Amino acid sequence: MYFSRVRVNPDIRELSHLHHVLCGNGYSAHQLLWDLFPGEKERTYLFREEIAGEQIPHYKGARGEPIYYVVSQILPTKGNPLFAVESKPYEPQLAVGDHLSFKLRANPVQLDKKVRTIDEIEMWCKRRKDRGDKEKQPTKKRIRHDVVMDAQRHLLYELAEGAGLDNEGEKSDLKRRILDTLLVSKNPEMTAKLKQIIEGNERYQEFLEQRLTAGKLLDMALKAAADSALETWLTEKGKTNGFIIVRDDKRKLLKFQAEGYRWHALPKKGRSAGFSSVDFDGEVEVTDQNLFVNALFAGIGPAKGFGCGLMLVRRV
Repeated sequence: MYFSRVRVNPDIRELSHLHHVLCGNGYSAHQLLWDLFPGEKERTYLFREEIAGEQIPHYKGARGEPIYYVVSQILPTKGNPLFAVESKPYEPQLAVGDHLSFKLRANPVQLDKKVRTIDEIEMWCKRRKDRGDKEKQPTKKRIRHDVVMDAQRHLLYELAEGAGLDNEGEKSDLKRRILDTLLVSKNPEMTAKLKQIIEGNERYQEFLEQRLTAGKLLDMALKAAADSALETWLTEKGKTNGFIIVRDDKRKLLKFQAEGYRWHALPKKGRSAGFSSVDFDGEVEVTDQNLFVNALFAGIGPAKGFGCGLMLVRRV
């Protein structure tokens, strides 16, 4: 395997707006980075985009420009005129018990299965027949749920139902009804529920010491619910990828942080198409070196073709 640092060629950067098009556009970056691996019919690499925060020797004006870290099975070509590529062999030598700081941009989703309707079964069978696939019994439909949005919708639904409010509509509608109720009636049961959610997240408990307005209390509870769901998601990923999140020796808190939730629209794939991403960082302990090294090469979670899944690690 190889680890590469890829930048837009300085000459290209000065003569075009390509770097502005690439910045934050995982789909465009994915398509162009693929050109670094001529002849490859399938994606054989992971990548992560970051923004240069300092002047880099030999790259004048690099501050604020996109940088791509790439892990690949084959060595990327250095003959591409768009990019400047620096590569080195990537052969992590790890053992059980090793502690590593990490950064991970991931697409945290949960997979559910749902029985297909009659129309969906007919469409499913037609697609298989058109592709020339063998006949078989229809499988259940796999549905991906956004972990952050699901956790917050679930909390809002519970709050609305507990207060006897209409729990239909968009997330913003539910939040507005709940906030109106908090402002008008103070609703002690709802207030207690919100504080319970915050108290249940060890990273948010300290906020209860502050005097929070109704709006701030609701926002903080929603953030705590999302944070707890992301912690659960990453913990579950650790079980199958050979790591656990480390706890701080003094405060006994998990060395874990999740922030930067973003929605990335993919208009070329449909009006509502897109994916979410979250930036994780913290410290992990290796519990199975083979599984963990495989995760470093294969990535964690979906949307790998759009800049998610690559875990960057460094020894503590």
